[in-house]
Amino acid sequence: MPTATAAPSQAYLDALKVLDRYKTEGVTRAESDDFIKGAINELDNDTGKFAEDIGQVSTWAIQVDEAFDRVIRGLTNLVTEFGSDFPSLNDFLGEWKGYNQRWITHLALSRDVASEYVSVLQRFDQVFLDMVGMIQTDQDRQDVITEFGAFANEDHDRSQEMSDGFMNLKTDIEDFVVRFDAYIEKTSAELQAQATQLQKQIEKLKSLVQDLDSAIKDATVALLDSAEAAETMVGVVGIAVAGTVLAVLIAERLVNIIALGNSQRELEDVNSKQEGLAKIKSEFDGLRPDIALICAKLVLFAEIWSSVRDQTVHFQEQLKIGLDQVNNERFKLEIELARKLCKPLIDGLNKYTEQLVNHPAR
Repeated sequence: MPTATAAPSQAYLDALKVLDRYKTEGVTRAESDDFIKGAINELDNDTGKFAEDIGQVSTWAIQVDEAFDRVIRGLTNLVTEFGSDFPSLNDFLGEWKGYNQRWITHLALSRDVASEYVSVLQRFDQVFLDMVGMIQTDQDRQDVITEFGAFANEDHDRSQEMSDGFMNLKTDIEDFVVRFDAYIEKTSAELQAQATQLQKQIEKLKSLVQDLDSAIKDATVALLDSAEAAETMVGVVGIAVAGTVLAVLIAERLVNIIALGNSQRELEDVNSKQEGLAKIKSEFDGLRPDIALICAKLVLFAEIWSSVRDQTVHFQEQLKIGLDQVNNERFKLEIELARKLCKPLIDGLNKYTEQLVNHPAR
């Protein structure tokens, strides 16, 4: 019986109403100020959890990397054992090796981009945003506007390459998995049909051998006549006098025993193929949500420079308003939030880079 869906909480329903108001009326400045102050308070009280959460992405990345390797080994084993029976498996293996190489390349790029962003964020915080607090004169303001402009125009576009790479890989893998699932389903159905047919054949041969055993016993007893007490010993020894009914029956039994053995080996082979396909499908089923999650997270990493650049341009435009803007409470709040966000991002990206560097290369 399916689990009943929990009714939405009143708090959730109230939140949806507020969200609807945001969409139609916008957010009041007081609400926005309160949110920024709340975010700053959370960052002030942070004990390293935000950085740990960011660094956790490296753990997911390593798990996905290991999953790629398991899938390659699984497919390789299938091709080695059953490639002659299923030529398409070799095509899937070749395609997956290509995805694996792309993953390795993009993962290495993500490590380099994360390291680059640590430097970018440190400069954003300790150089450019720090300048704002030192503005005393209008010339200072003009100098900071110029510095902000130069910083915003820097080239850190490898992040876009990384973002596109992961998203394209995610799309290609999703397409691959759909095709591979269809192949597995079709092949598994064919194997199941073979297994069912072989099982019926085995049962039929077993029954036939049992009938022949009974007939051989009856023939042996009849031919021994008064010496029928020796039937068991004759049967164990396997004596078959040429030209007798017994010889014909024993020969027929041998033919069916050989056929039975062949059918049983065929069934074992079919079962082995089914187990191999089921195992590799399980690996793909586990990898599919992981690759979607990690790609989404790494795409967010790629957008850090875009966020820094947009904030830099925003602060530059605010300073263009005039010297009084330096003491504007809202402006100071936004600067403070930007600076406090840099630390967990820097620490988290450092953790990400460190764990990937320490992860053994494949």
